[in-house]
Amino acid sequence: MTSAPTVLAVDFGSWKPNDWSAAASVATSVLTLLTVVIALLAALYARQQVTLARQLREEQAQPFVVVDFQDNPAMRQGIDFVVENMGQTLAKNVRIVVDPPFSSTLDETGFPLKDAPLIAQGIPSLPPRKRIAALFDSAPERQATDLPSRYTATVHFEDARGRRQEPLTYILDLSVRRKLLSVSEYGVDDGVKALRELSKTLKEMRSELTRERQRQSAIERARGQARSGDAAPESASDSA
Repeated sequence: MTSAPTVLAVDFGSWKPNDWSAAASVATSVLTLLTVVIALLAALYARQQVTLARQLREEQAQPFVVVDFQDNPAMRQGIDFVVENMGQTLAKNVRIVVDPPFSSTLDETGFPLKDAPLIAQGIPSLPPRKRIAALFDSAPERQATDLPSRYTATVHFEDARGRRQEPLTYILDLSVRRKLLSVSEYGVDDGVKALRELSKTLKEMRSELTRERQRQSAIERARGQARSGDAAPESASDSA
């Protein structure tokens, strides 16, 4: 046996003034509560936005130290190790830890990069946009060896207030530079080098021309002396 659904009906016509007053009070209380809830949510949202904006400003104002391998602008196929603060504030006590330690075909020159103060001691202060470049190796000579092509560099540093920042880790992989097409850009240094080579070539040509003139002069003098020697006996026979 199923029961019929119960329908609740409100007879507003039978309400008395006190009932309407009570209903109005309840409605007012509900609206007030909703207004308070909405205000609290708006305040929380505004606070969250202010916090995010402050964090964003702080992050943008922090130092950001980057290390990488780049082309040497003066040495063709030369590789530079570069340290740069790309942030907007000063970086202090910059320490670079490289694993495995740097090794290069240029180490035999007596100035291995791993022992340079840049790596061994670090950088006391690195202003914004400050860039330090050190010659690391020559690509053709390095490819002919079994030296590592991949390094992990971890950068430790502090902000301008001396607060330690989160270390940044970079993978420096020289193998990504291989078998790539590139366009050679000739600058002032290349022009100076070409002029020096041209001047050297001209000097060699001038020296060669001078030697050739001297040789021709010697030949002419020898021929003249030979003609003078032949003419003397003929004059003697005529007078006899």
